[in-house]
Amino acid sequence: MSQAVDAVDAAAIALNERSWTPSDYELALGREFFARRDGLEQRLLPGMPACPTPQGWGTQHVLWLEDVARLADEMLAAWQAWLPDSHMMALLGAYAGLARSVAPLSAQLAQAWEAEWTGPASQQETSWWEDWHLPPEQRQQIDALTDRLVVVGSVMVMAVGRGAESGR
Repeated sequence: MSQAVDAVDAAAIALNERSWTPSDYELALGREFFARRDGLEQRLLPGMPACPTPQGWGTQHVLWLEDVARLADEMLAAWQAWLPDSHMMALLGAYAGLARSVAPLSAQLAQAWEAEWTGPASQQETSWWEDWHLPPEQRQQIDALTDRLVVVGSVMVMAVGRGAESGR
């Protein structure tokens, strides 16, 4: 079991046993992270058209995860002095680590796109390109990563909610 999973489990258990009530600083960190994460723009590679479906291109999701990792890393650095050894910092660290794991794929996709497209692509061409560069097994890995992020994010939401219940 990884250290990140242990940290997430420890925070969830502490919340459920009510041995951890997030401090005002932890609540501020959690709220700020969610607000900034939810405000992140969906990025496209240069020349990539908007996706016709609401879920967007798989590449968009990978780029968004990369942006989320960058945001979480910035916030971890900014809050470290205020919240050393905090459950909320451990949760954000786990979230960042998971999101950060797409960095090699993101770089690979950007490099492949740049090598193959000099101008705008059609939606059909982009769909074919993604089918080639994001095969089903790769998409399943991204889906599994996203599922793990949802678990970590759910514990963070529960922590923010628990703090709100306590009148903070």
